[in-house]
Amino acid sequence: MAAVKTVAKTSKRGSSHSSSSLYFKNMLSNGLTLLRIPMKGVQSVTVLALVNTGSRYEKPAWGGISHFLEHMVFKGTEKYPTAQDLAAAVDAVGAEFNAFTSKEYTGYYVKAASEHMPLAVDVVSDMLLTPTLRKDDLEREKGVIVEEINMYNDTPMRHIGDIFEQVLFAGSPLGRDIIGTKETVRGLSREDFVAYVKEWYGLGNVVLTVAGDATIVGGDSIVHDIERAFSKKSDTSNRKNGGERALKTFTKTLFTGERVKVEYKKTDQAHFIMAVPGITRTDPQRYALQVLAAIFGGNMSSRLFTEVREKRGLCYYVRSDLDYYHDTGVFGASAGVDPTRVEEAIRVVREEFFHLLDTQGPRVITEIELQRAKDYMTGSTILDMEDTKTVASHYGATQLLTGKTETVEEELEKIRAVQLTDVRAIAKKLIDEKRLYFVMIGPFEEQEKFEKLVMG
Repeated sequence: MAAVKTVAKTSKRGSSHSSSSLYFKNMLSNGLTLLRIPMKGVQSVTVLALVNTGSRYEKPAWGGISHFLEHMVFKGTEKYPTAQDLAAAVDAVGAEFNAFTSKEYTGYYVKAASEHMPLAVDVVSDMLLTPTLRKDDLEREKGVIVEEINMYNDTPMRHIGDIFEQVLFAGSPLGRDIIGTKETVRGLSREDFVAYVKEWYGLGNVVLTVAGDATIVGGDSIVHDIERAFSKKSDTSNRKNGGERALKTFTKTLFTGERVKVEYKKTDQAHFIMAVPGITRTDPQRYALQVLAAIFGGNMSSRLFTEVREKRGLCYYVRSDLDYYHDTGVFGASAGVDPTRVEEAIRVVREEFFHLLDTQGPRVITEIELQRAKDYMTGSTILDMEDTKTVASHYGATQLLTGKTETVEEELEKIRAVQLTDVRAIAKKLIDEKRLYFVMIGPFEEQEKFEKLVMG
């Protein structure tokens, strides 16, 4: 029997309200969790496998192995022996495929016209279950990843986030770069990859999400085909299921290290992040925080964009930053600014950050701002959910990381329910001068000056 358990669910407003408000959850006999999200009016499908592991679960000597493995699965599988064979199979039908790695999960996907869904399932299952992991491919790819590290280090707008997390999460695996270091990457062996896959890539530690064409995704007939495709054997069989251990392996983040770091680099633009530790992805206040982030710097009419770019012309980009992890989070702002006016930019961003605490006066958050933020979030989410890959990512990540499946409509209802009191409460909980962290890359060496500017 293909499915041990099947659950079908629709939002309170009914499936006609949203193309992705209905989903089916299947627990397959091989341990795989399958989510199917039928979407009316689309002719494509996305097949996305999410694995419950990322860089925070790596041994220190294996730093970057999660990301490196993501590269290696594209080098060939049992059915598609070389990188060229694999790419040709996908290119032949005009599909796209890729992978991504985060600190807490890794994803592999194929997006294709719905008639090619069997190929998409076959490719994803082969990448996940039967990668060849050849030693010669491994050695060549080390050079590729070292160059990727160099590229990120030479791109301040990208590198600033890594430095910030090194400072904020000092002493925790969350503070390590996802990509690893040149030393750890060069030191990895094929045996390390086989051991890592066996440790974390059991099917009980994977959520497979299929989103798209309702005429195909909504039918139960595909469940058996998917289970069969994900029953392949390889030399990394007999895998453990890491999910049960994942939430028990955290190194507690203490936030006891330095709070300001300025890294000198001769650049034409200074990049900085100013933020505080946030909340977890399951915290009930996360919806209020999302609304607060939208008000602060979520779009072109937000406070940050208006005050820093439009009124003063201090930057090209400025935005609010919001991220969640199992045990903590981040909330703040980032910007790339004119180095000759960097002090003014830092001062304005800091002022706007702390104005979010105002309960009276001209900068207090108003009902009009609140409603605009909620309307923006509703509209942008609806637009995003017209894409099968976004839908698959939303449902898959929610299931993998929280153990629950929340429809888009259920999430939007919680956002619409946010009140001013909720927004002010989360601002008061998080924004505190004693919890403020600041990191900058630019042509500066006077760290003490910026410490005084940021810390007040």
